[in-house]
Amino acid sequence: MNRIRPTLACRGHCLKALLALWLLAMWPLGMSQAGPVYRYQKDGVWHFTDTPPADAPGEIRNITPEGPAPAPPGAGNPLLAIDYPTRNPIEQATAATVAVKSTLGAGSGFFVTHEGHILTNKHVVRTTESQAAKTEAQFQAAEKQIDHLEQRFDEEQQRLRTARQRLEAQQSAAKAEPHPQRRNAYQQDYEANRGNYQSWHADFQRRRDIFENEKRRFRDSRQDYRYSASLADLAQRFTITLADGTTQYARLLAVSASHDLALLKLDGYQTPALRPAPYRRTAQGDPVYAIGNPANLQNSVTSGILSGVQQGFLQTNAQIYPGNSGGPLVTAEGQVLGINTFKALTHKFEGLGFAIPIETALEAFSDHLPKH
Repeated sequence: MNRIRPTLACRGHCLKALLALWLLAMWPLGMSQAGPVYRYQKDGVWHFTDTPPADAPGEIRNITPEGPAPAPPGAGNPLLAIDYPTRNPIEQATAATVAVKSTLGAGSGFFVTHEGHILTNKHVVRTTESQAAKTEAQFQAAEKQIDHLEQRFDEEQQRLRTARQRLEAQQSAAKAEPHPQRRNAYQQDYEANRGNYQSWHADFQRRRDIFENEKRRFRDSRQDYRYSASLADLAQRFTITLADGTTQYARLLAVSASHDLALLKLDGYQTPALRPAPYRRTAQGDPVYAIGNPANLQNSVTSGILSGVQQGFLQTNAQIYPGNSGGPLVTAEGQVLGINTFKALTHKFEGLGFAIPIETALEAFSDHLPKH
């Protein structure tokens, strides 16, 4: 299937033609498959719906473009060139998903506006209080284990000293014994005990050396982690990898104080963007797709259903792995329902994925997102 790749070199009629084609393919995603979408605000929260309630407070605004698609905001900026196939709505959503790299590791994110705003998880770009507390608790537990092992090694070393002293006393007794037969028996006992002692001492040294090396590696890793965490808490720019593998740099705009959310921005381009799914349009049991970059696997998509809502999180059985954090949870039409944030495991079963609703993110960053 042929596809168009916008480039920065196009000028004049070429740029106009590419812009029109790009608008048809990417602005807004899934528009041809949905009816009118309305937006209204209630209790400070923006709601998106295809059927606005009669008692909705304030203004209800139809945000569905009429007639030809309008030029995206910031049309003076060049189109972001992404050489990635968009043969269905899920691939369109994947084209708007990025990998985010920081000193803490890697996660995912996605464009939520055509002006380059990127939603991701806060823990991808910053150390969170819960994350720092959990890591520090692991460090403390490891240090207690180190102290315990050091004490056991010290006790064993003292037993080795005692055994050596007894061995030396046995050797002296053998040399001082005037009777040849008894002296020979003492010498044989000494030789046997010396062999046992040497084997024990060699094994002790081997285990002690391994312990010291592992202790040093642990403390070096702890120091590296704390250094990386300090750098992460100061970082303002992050490497993002687009769906086609090219890289850009995005700056940090804001982090949420109450949610695992962060907002980045890629400046200077018109970007593809995921369109929020109409509020409450997706029902329990509807198919959903988690998009991200787990374990350095670019553009990974897993499928499942919307299982329900638990404590303000969208619950799904779509597999969410490390590295998916910050990626979108989308409908079959490629519209974003939420931001993948963590995976719950229990001793009985595995596979509960959770996402922060997109409405929560839009509300959290309403001061930083364009009003249109």
